[in-house]
Amino acid sequence: MGINRIAKYSWGVLFYNLLVILWGVYVRASGSGAGCGSHWPLCNGEIVPQAARLETVVEYTHRIMSGLSFLLVLSLFIWAWRKYPKGHLVRKGAALSMFFIITEALVGAGLVLFEWVANDASLGRAISLAAHLVNTFLLFASLTVTAWWASTGEQFRLEKQVIILSGLGIGLLSVLVLGVTGAITALGDTLFPAGSLSKGFQQDLSRPPIFRFV
Repeated sequence: MGINRIAKYSWGVLFYNLLVILWGVYVRASGSGAGCGSHWPLCNGEIVPQAARLETVVEYTHRIMSGLSFLLVLSLFIWAWRKYPKGHLVRKGAALSMFFIITEALVGAGLVLFEWVANDASLGRAISLAAHLVNTFLLFASLTVTAWWASTGEQFRLEKQVIILSGLGIGLLSVLVLGVTGAITALGDTLFPAGSLSKGFQQDLSRPPIFRFV
């Protein structure tokens, strides 16, 4: 028997969010994070930017995609709330997805409003970047389990599976730590590129810490 409509929709929302994440990676890698200036939700003070530069087009496209993502997750949340009874796993997964899509928008707005984009090398940017990545991981995980639960219809319980829960917890923590440290390292390399390992060491020893505390 095939999966139901809400399961198909859930998987669709999941894969769409993967595209949003990949486009967000391109935004940062291309240095387009400041494409809309320090304005949010407007772009350079306009609803639709006129005579936009390439960086503005890239950032504005990401905002449009993120806005659609919010609406898709909101629809999933409402649908799950109406279709499944209180306490059902799909309801819980959809609620978590809704929570993390809201915090995702808030963290993204903070990056823009505080100008923690482009060539900014403040400690605030490092912290917000880490928070943004962790939230993205949790959002993607929430959407994944929602789609899985909607597809299988299983109401399994792991309360007594200590080994499994411990393994999942350690695995999740390891992924988060690896992702955050990798993202901060990549940001430092982007802001202060070095042609070789020796030059990198020279840069580290000849100037203050990469991220200033202001």
